[in-house]
Amino acid sequence: QCVKPRAIFPWRHSPHALPRLVVPRISDTSGLEGDENDDSEDSAKNDGDKNNLKEEILESDYFKKGGPLGPGWPSPMDPWFRASTFASSMHVYGLPWYAIVLPWMRNEWIDEMEWSFCEAFSMGVRGMIEDTYCLDNGKNKKYGDDDESENFDVDFDTTIDATPLSEEKDETKTEKQVECDDSKTDDMLDHDAEQLYMLQRDLRQLYKSARKHSLSTKINVLLRMQPQFARIESMFPVFGLNRQLVQDHPALRHSYRNLVRNLQRKHKEAQLAGRKRLNPIEVISHINGGLNELIDSTAKLTNDGKAVTTIIAQVSIQCREVFCVRDLESGEIVQGDTDGQPRDVTHLVRFEICIKDSQEGDFEIGRWQITDWDDLLDGNVWFT
Repeated sequence: QCVKPRAIFPWRHSPHALPRLVVPRISDTSGLEGDENDDSEDSAKNDGDKNNLKEEILESDYFKKGGPLGPGWPSPMDPWFRASTFASSMHVYGLPWYAIVLPWMRNEWIDEMEWSFCEAFSMGVRGMIEDTYCLDNGKNKKYGDDDESENFDVDFDTTIDATPLSEEKDETKTEKQVECDDSKTDDMLDHDAEQLYMLQRDLRQLYKSARKHSLSTKINVLLRMQPQFARIESMFPVFGLNRQLVQDHPALRHSYRNLVRNLQRKHKEAQLAGRKRLNPIEVISHINGGLNELIDSTAKLTNDGKAVTTIIAQVSIQCREVFCVRDLESGEIVQGDTDGQPRDVTHLVRFEICIKDSQEGDFEIGRWQITDWDDLLDGNVWFT
């Protein structure tokens, strides 16, 4: 089996949205309906074509990878369900219900959040670059070499030797590189220290691994990026769990899967009792009971006894961007565009934040952290 080579600089540079965000087009099936005068052979062929079309739609990324909700969900779910999870997330985040219901107040909040996500994305990319390549606050980057570079939030243009940082001679290292060598590795960071990073550990490790293992020659990496606007594709709460709890107690990872299985079991019990299925009120009651039980049990596992909820937001960010990775020995462009001209591209960025609450009414909002972008880590899912 052919193994896809590791990207030198993991990055998606495309004007098109991720395939899982694109609702598959249902072609005109009027010609497949048939009529009473069709013979059995034509009717069977039409039925086969309709089945193939249905199978093709269900095999699309939109359905297989959770649509706007993303990996970790069995399907994109219905629009009303996505809207309810969005509203629940806003309320958990601290927005009162009247502000969620009133359109002008809701839209104002969404606009502010979308712009904040743009700024956070720029900060995250800059931080990733400085952390991965041990750059000294821009001293090793060629900022401002031309008028064009001044128009970008992210301006990374540097030449990288094939020699790993750990093998470079001490006298050639900058103060920042020495500091990187002496600092704790990501695996040694405690929870509080980890929360100070804009990027979650797994995403940071992706770039550090690419930096360490992907270079066989001297290359030049050029990335200039300016976010233009954003759109929140989805936002949903994960009640009772956060990333740290699941890491410390791996069995919690299956909590929501077990909740669904219990609901399916209740449906079967109702059918065996002569009923059709559970009615919507019974379904909601079962789900609420399971979530309350989960929240109460996991609150006992936290250091402060507070219940936790994680909000996950997926945001499409439209950017003006220049991206090119060039092999300086061969002159070959191994990633990106050849002309160095800005292009309109879109990135899907996944954010998460932990909210703590207690029965006494104490309310603690954590820090937003970027856990993935463009599904480079398949969503970096931890709750299923």
